[in-house]
Amino acid sequence: MTKSIFLFIYFEFQSTLSILRELVVGASFDLTSRIYVLFKRNKAWGISRGELLQYPEDSLGFHLGCFLLKQNFEPQPHCENHDIFHVLTGYETDTAQEIALQFFLYGNGKRSPFLHLALFAGIILYPDHYALFREAYHRGSIAGRLFDLDYEPILNKPFYQFKNQYLTL
Repeated sequence: MTKSIFLFIYFEFQSTLSILRELVVGASFDLTSRIYVLFKRNKAWGISRGELLQYPEDSLGFHLGCFLLKQNFEPQPHCENHDIFHVLTGYETDTAQEIALQFFLYGNGKRSPFLHLALFAGIILYPDHYALFREAYHRGSIAGRLFDLDYEPILNKPFYQFKNQYLTL
């Protein structure tokens, strides 16, 4: 009986720590992403989720619109490429998957202070996801260079043709 009580307390403690980790890291990412946007120099696309959903169904733009609809997001001005990275790589928007996306982009050649902060947070706070991060880095390193493409002019390009051209899965 003592062993079961110990295990119960242990798992409750681990569960509480996991929730706290998500809250702290999520709030930190939200704050730093707001600051990051202030330093972005690229032109905002000025496009809504509804406009993206008007693209042909097989297009990159339509798939981006579907992703935004599923997540209940609108394009974030100056950071529209970030959501395209989610669409192309399949990484979700929970914290560990966001960090995995940053590992993918690091493997793909991207370098930025925000990216390095995300990698550091992942290494320190998510040791239980190291295998995911390692795989993401590897996927990014063998993919065609994605992180610095201008996606706005190619939103009408067929999604799977583009994905197959750049990603080796």
